[in-house]
Amino acid sequence: MLAKAFNLLDLAVEWITILLTGVLVVIVSANVFARYVLNTGILWAEELSRLIFVWVVFLGAHVALTRGAHVSMTFITDRLPEKALNVVRVIGTLAVIVFLAVVAWSGYELVARTVRFGRTTPILGISAGWGYASVPISALLMVTHVIRNLVSGKMNAPSRDSASTDHPDEGAGA
Repeated sequence: MLAKAFNLLDLAVEWITILLTGVLVVIVSANVFARYVLNTGILWAEELSRLIFVWVVFLGAHVALTRGAHVSMTFITDRLPEKALNVVRVIGTLAVIVFLAVVAWSGYELVARTVRFGRTTPILGISAGWGYASVPISALLMVTHVIRNLVSGKMNAPSRDSASTDHPDEGAGA
């Protein structure tokens, strides 16, 4: 039941990322058209596209993690015996959890400080915290995914017996 809820969350994040990417393409294209064909720019387009881009990047990091698509260097781990490899995967996964927790906390502090000081975007007039909020939210999404994989035993790399690495089952970052 809980696994299904997390899978739906991952799917929702993926679709939100796709939707935001589409909106970003439309806004940037419209602004380019307006600037070079109509000789006028859309005043808010650059600011909004920058905000959306930040969200696409950070949510996209979560999507890449769920698909096991982050780059990994395995020239050392490929030479380890299976037991040592499992230990290294657990240690690496724990290091990723700590890193993501620090990123989430630091991101939260940045958002809180930005909101507290009342910093707003120059054109849209919205809190600058909206852009910064992508950092703790995506880090929390990623840490929940990594913890799920740690608990379920699906830590990052497919087994050495796996013939296909096109779509690894799950990624954890070890």
